[in-house]
Amino acid sequence: MPNWTKEQLSAITTRGKNIIVSAGAGSGKTEVLSERVIHNLMNNNIHINEMLILTFTKNAAFEMKERIKKKIKMHDEIKEELKLIDSADITNFDAYTLALVKKYHYMLNLDANLTIIDSSIISKLKKDILNEIFDYKYQENNEKFNNLITSFCNKNDKQIKNIILSLDSKLELLSNKEEYLNNDQSELQLINYKLVEEKIKLIKGNMPLSD
Repeated sequence: MPNWTKEQLSAITTRGKNIIVSAGAGSGKTEVLSERVIHNLMNNNIHINEMLILTFTKNAAFEMKERIKKKIKMHDEIKEELKLIDSADITNFDAYTLALVKKYHYMLNLDANLTIIDSSIISKLKKDILNEIFDYKYQENNEKFNNLITSFCNKNDKQIKNIILSLDSKLELLSNKEEYLNNDQSELQLINYKLVEEKIKLIKGNMPLSD
């Protein structure tokens, strides 16, 4: 058995209240959390498939599950839990949330076959939509749009599109994006001006754009 520190032992055995375990990489978080699961199985009359164990990544969830399996095999009194572990909720946040939404899709008025879209697909869709908007503006022959292209583009409109996508990615970091766009136009315009001004300097200097 490991020589647990006082803090680790507290994280393993504490029940009946919320706890936070703060530790850096390689400090034994997975070992402590998997041992907490074993402690609950042995001392609190619950089963592995009655627990909710979530991690941030698929790899971390797999490692946690394998670690728990090995620990269960070390204790004869809880070996029956091995029959239940495959039905236990030991997964990552995204997968669990998706499963929950699919299960209750009818209450949320959503399609049962929904999936989590990949970020690369979102990026491509944004580019496609932006291209459609630009095509429409070209056909519309909008004077302001034409002046924008003439003033800030060299050989093509790729640079100005990159600026727009860069601004959009920064706005995505906001939790209240729509509210911000609707209520803080003056501040947004100031931020946009500074970002665009920086990008324009790079364009005019024929330097490659950075994110």
